[in-house]
Amino acid sequence: MRRVFSSRKLERATYDSVAFRFIAANDHPDHDTIAAFRRRFLKEIEALFVQVLLLAREMGVLKMGTVALDGTKIHANASRHSALSMSTRARSRSN
Repeated sequence: MRRVFSSRKLERATYDSVAFRFIAANDHPDHDTIAAFRRRFLKEIEALFVQVLLLAREMGVLKMGTVALDGTKIHANASRHSALSMSTRARSRSN
């Protein structure tokens, strides 16, 4: 199953994907309805997600651990005019 997160893509998937169509009981909810459902039941969805993870771990199909991501943003200081293209680099190396 492909990764689909946005409400609009979920709506579209209910038309295109058999798996999504099955989950949606062959219904095609509007993206606004999907977004409202997510907002309304966020806490319940979070709790359900944790239960699914714990069940998957019990079944041996999931290994839980720690994942750390670095969100550092660094300002680039590269000018379009000073950057070299591959062909320019090749010419400068050959000289």
